[in-house]
Amino acid sequence: MTPPDPQLSPITRFYQVCEPSEPVSPSDPRWVDFDAVRGDDNVVALYARSIRRADSSRPDFKLFAGHRGVGKTSELLRLKAMLEQPDNNRKGFIVVFCDVSDSLDVNDLDFPDLLVYIAGELQKQLGDRQLPGFSKVTTYLKKVWDEIQGLLSTQISLSGVEVEVGFSKLTTEFRNRPNARRQLREAVEQNSTSLLDAVNDLLRSAQVAALNTGYVGVVLIVDGLDKLVRRHLNDGATNTHDRLFIDRSEQLASLSVTTVYTVPISLIYSSRFGQLEQIFGEYHAPISMIRVRKSRDEPVSVESPGMIKLREMVEKRAQFAGITLGQAFDNENTLHYLCQVSGGHPRHLLMLLQSACNELDRLPITGSSAKKAVKKYANALTREVPDAAWEPLKAFKEPQRDMLKDEIHQQMLFLLFVFEYMNGTLWYEVNPVFHTIERFRS
Repeated sequence: MTPPDPQLSPITRFYQVCEPSEPVSPSDPRWVDFDAVRGDDNVVALYARSIRRADSSRPDFKLFAGHRGVGKTSELLRLKAMLEQPDNNRKGFIVVFCDVSDSLDVNDLDFPDLLVYIAGELQKQLGDRQLPGFSKVTTYLKKVWDEIQGLLSTQISLSGVEVEVGFSKLTTEFRNRPNARRQLREAVEQNSTSLLDAVNDLLRSAQVAALNTGYVGVVLIVDGLDKLVRRHLNDGATNTHDRLFIDRSEQLASLSVTTVYTVPISLIYSSRFGQLEQIFGEYHAPISMIRVRKSRDEPVSVESPGMIKLREMVEKRAQFAGITLGQAFDNENTLHYLCQVSGGHPRHLLMLLQSACNELDRLPITGSSAKKAVKKYANALTREVPDAAWEPLKAFKEPQRDMLKDEIHQQMLFLLFVFEYMNGTLWYEVNPVFHTIERFRS
């Protein structure tokens, strides 16, 4: 949250504050409240109320869906801040926030990897709080660690690694040794029930310690699972999303504290999503794209609430860099063009801003540099789109009310070829950059 070095050139400062992979929390001066231009409901406020009202003896489980890059991490940081606020005479929740994409390979992730990662993060984050009466090493957890270590001793060197850091060490092995993942998973899988029980033992201990220290309880937020790459497995009948979220849904919903998981937006369009709802309960509304038109039947307008909010986002970034919008852009039309072609996708807008900066030696961003940035993204999309997707994509040249739930349409949502919007009712539009691609237009 530190502003860039003022001795850097204005274009370098602006480039740095537009970093698309950096989430911003509500305390960050770059943060923008997009609630009014996403959908009918403030999903974060709904989740916060639901979690506060849940019986602590019956944990609540939430799925947090949305397009990649739409701002889910920023919204989860907001949820964390809301839950940590004092509640009457109590201190609020202790929130354990972890992002799997920081520590695991989302190109190849399975339940054993996730379970080990959660165990390590709980040990570290809860242990660092030094709650009276809580120990990050339980007899149960040590027993499970010794069993896993024994199974791996002949293939992977974990000798001398104690349970205090063992699961964090094993997480590193999962990420850095793809050739050994099968052995690692088999060892954890043989002890998965015991490890899950040991993790719950740890969580129950933390929950008691939290209550005795004046907190409302403990909440776990697991971010980054929406980035899990969607691919079919060898049997051809299952994909990586269904394998983790649906086939393992009972284990995911077996933790002894309220837990929020991010999931890919394509998952809620799966024909098997009903199975997941049977385990997790009430319907889980996704974080929708920022609307660049007021509703499905209205044209895109520079004065639509969503476009105004996108300009506010860019203006706050410029201010953080110590410049004005007038210094950042040659004219308002250039900014409007980039906001519109982003389709209301915040990360895409930031990527386009950085790409346009890279076309120049100095500010302002010109209409020509903006179009070059869009052209480069269009070329990347052209290479990414499977041949089977071009024809279905053309149906979304105009806003559509419905989205089929077959494999190709789920893929189009996950790969950000089609965007979901909400304003009372849902609608779907093609990523606006496709309108610049000859194969799509022809």
